[in-house]
Amino acid sequence: MLLLLAVLLWGPNPVITVITLQQIPPLSLGFFRLAFAAVIAAIFFVPRGYLRIKSNDIPVFILIGLFGSSLNMAFFLFGLRHTTAMTAQAIFTATPVFTAIFAYVFLKERIQVLQVVGVVVGLVGSLFIALRAFFETGNFEDGSLFGNSLVFISLLMWVAYILMSKNLSERYSPFTLTGFVFIFGGLSFIPLAVWENMQIGLDWVHTVTLGGVLGVVYQGAVASFIAFIAYQIGLQLTTAFAAGVVLYLGPVVTTMFAVPVLGEQVTWPFVIGVLLIIVGSFVATQHEFVVQKIRKKEG
Repeated sequence: MLLLLAVLLWGPNPVITVITLQQIPPLSLGFFRLAFAAVIAAIFFVPRGYLRIKSNDIPVFILIGLFGSSLNMAFFLFGLRHTTAMTAQAIFTATPVFTAIFAYVFLKERIQVLQVVGVVVGLVGSLFIALRAFFETGNFEDGSLFGNSLVFISLLMWVAYILMSKNLSERYSPFTLTGFVFIFGGLSFIPLAVWENMQIGLDWVHTVTLGGVLGVVYQGAVASFIAFIAYQIGLQLTTAFAAGVVLYLGPVVTTMFAVPVLGEQVTWPFVIGVLLIIVGSFVATQHEFVVQKIRKKEG
């Protein structure tokens, strides 16, 4: 139930982000979101001792803060200005596929035949999503290829965070990792937000409505903090198999909000791409669980 709750809270986030970006510039929105999440994390985590780390680990925490929040979020926010909420969420469903690729290339982790099949299928699905405009109209004049490319870069930043935090996760609580991702990410966004506002000015501040403020609150408190807590606790109460399957519901939830709220359309390239990504991610990440079940039945 907690894993499902996390997906239900993450699902509307791309839609809310698209709406909020109409009032708040991308880098400023990223700063406010992470700063708000960092304050909440400090309130809940400091009294419990989760924000204590060794001094020699600080550089690594700064790096995962950059890749896991500021760089990842900056590319995602700029990407959302040129693509749809549904497409952005669908692209991130391919996270397991690219994690398997990067783990093989950089960490020299072994990869099984079924994983290779899953990776190939997932990559084909990713291409369907990235080239969605071409399949639908025969051109890229709507700028979606550029937006999709930025979201893909955001995805790669997130994968880098996952791999870099792998060793730290053996020594620190996931709450510690996430708390410092918010803190260092928020700090690194300060110069970016300052630069952005030096370029465009501060006139946008006077046009922010209550809806824009609530958008920041949702992204910082709900999508970043509450959803993460629900997901982490849910992981402890269930299997990795169940966790992976539940996360594949993300594009479905986002679509349920994007269609009526933003007027986005479900097209055949989108459906094919999402299905291929889900199948590829499932095969690439859940093959060991399935094989073990088959062997138990045969034994």
